[in-house]
Amino acid sequence: MKNKILLIALVTAGLMTSCQKELDIDPTASLSPETVGAADVQKLMNGVYDGLQEGNTSYFYLSYAVEDLSADNLAYRATFFQNGEIDNNAILPSNVLTQRYFNAPYVVIQRANDLLEIINSSTTVAEPVKNALITQTLFLRAYAYYKLVTLFGAVPIVENRDVVNVPRNSVDEVYAKIIADLNASVAAGGIVTGSKFASVEASKALLARVYLIKKDYANAKKNALEVIATSKYALASDYKSIFAPPYTSSEHIFKVEFTSTEGTNSLSYFLQHPSMPGGGRAELPVDASLVSAYEAGDTRKAGSMTQITAPQANPGWYANKYQDPAGAAAHPYYVLRISEMYLIAAEAQFLTSNSSVDGEALTLINNVRTKRGLGALASLTLQDIIKERRVEFAFENLRWMDMRRTPSATNPSKSMATVYLEAKGRTVNDEIYPIPQGAIDVNELLKPNNPGY
Repeated sequence: MKNKILLIALVTAGLMTSCQKELDIDPTASLSPETVGAADVQKLMNGVYDGLQEGNTSYFYLSYAVEDLSADNLAYRATFFQNGEIDNNAILPSNVLTQRYFNAPYVVIQRANDLLEIINSSTTVAEPVKNALITQTLFLRAYAYYKLVTLFGAVPIVENRDVVNVPRNSVDEVYAKIIADLNASVAAGGIVTGSKFASVEASKALLARVYLIKKDYANAKKNALEVIATSKYALASDYKSIFAPPYTSSEHIFKVEFTSTEGTNSLSYFLQHPSMPGGGRAELPVDASLVSAYEAGDTRKAGSMTQITAPQANPGWYANKYQDPAGAAAHPYYVLRISEMYLIAAEAQFLTSNSSVDGEALTLINNVRTKRGLGALASLTLQDIIKERRVEFAFENLRWMDMRRTPSATNPSKSMATVYLEAKGRTVNDEIYPIPQGAIDVNELLKPNNPGY
C-alpha cells in the first residue's frame, strides 16, 4: 500500500477494477497514518459502519432478508424479477441484486483494512481509543465476510490494496478468517456501549453463530453462555417491543441503525403492504408455511407479521418487523439478539448430549418460549429447536443457513434445504448463490463459478 491513505473510505471499485496497476492515491486528499488523530479515526470508523447500511450500491438493504426469501419464510409476488429468481432458487449469474450483495461487503472490508492500517500506524491515538476501534473494526470485517461466505461460498480474502485480481479462498479459509478476526476483536477488549456499535459481546455472539455452523458445539455454547452471563442483555417480555420505535431493547446485541436523514433503508417498502404503518408495495409477502408454524398463543406471530384482508388489494400476511410508522425508513437491521444465544447454547448442548430430556438444553430453550407466551417443553428434538429459531428470527436473515446446516426430518442424509430445493425441481447446487458475472468479467480468477452455474 502507498505510504499515505485517504481519510475518506474507498469503495470496492478499487478491488474490482481491471487496471493492471496499484491504486493511485491523491496525496492532496490524504494524511500520513502516523499523524491521524482520534477525531479522524472516528470519522473513518463511521465510514465502515456506513458500508453496512448501503455500501456503494443501491438495494443492498434487501440482503438483510434475502435468506428468508431463499428459504420458506418469504414469497415473491411481483415487480422485481430478480427477487423472483431468489424465491424460486433459480438465480442467474446476471442477477443485479445478488451482484450488489457480493460487491457491498467488500466496501466494508476495504474500509476496515484501511482503518486498521491507520490505527496500527498511528502514534497519536490513545490506547483505549485504539482498542475500542480495533474491537469494532475487526467485528465489522468479520461480519462482512460472514455475509459473503454464507451466500456465495468460497470468496476472496482481501488484505490490502496492493492487488487487483484476487483468487477465491476456500470456505474453510474464509471461516477461519472470520473466527480469527472475531477472536482478535474480543482480545482487543475495547469498551464500547450501545447496540448500534460493535462490541466484544457482539464478536462473541457472532463467534457462537459461526461455531454452530462449523459444528464446533463446545465453542458455540461457550461463547453464547458468556454473552448471556454478562447480564448486559435480557429477554424481552413483550416481543413486539423489540422491533418498535425507539428501537431500543434489552434484546439487541448489535443492530445496523438508521435515522430519517441517513441513507435509504427501504426494506420495509418491499416487505410491507401499502396499508401498513409506513407503507410498502407488497412485493414480498409471508410464506403460508411460516404463518402456520406458530403455536396458539405465541406472541411472536403478531410481533412478526400482520394480516391484510379483502377488500384490500393483495390480501395476505406481511412482515412488520421493519416498520417506521413515520414512513422515514429509519428502522434498524437486527443482526444479533440475546435470544439467539439461548437457542445456540440449547442446540449445542442438545447435539452434544443427544438426549431428548437434557435438562440444560430444555432450560435454555424454555427461557425463550415462556417469554413468548408458550408453555415449557418437556422433551426436545433438533427439529423443535430449528422450528423455535424459525419463529423467533423470522425475517432476520437466519432461516436459509439453518435449513442448509440441519438434516431433514424426512431424509436425514440430506439437509432441509436440499429436500426443499428438490421438491421445487432444483438441486443441492442451488443452496449457494452464483458468483456474479459482473465480478467475473473483471476478475477471471473468480472462475470457476459455483457448481451448477
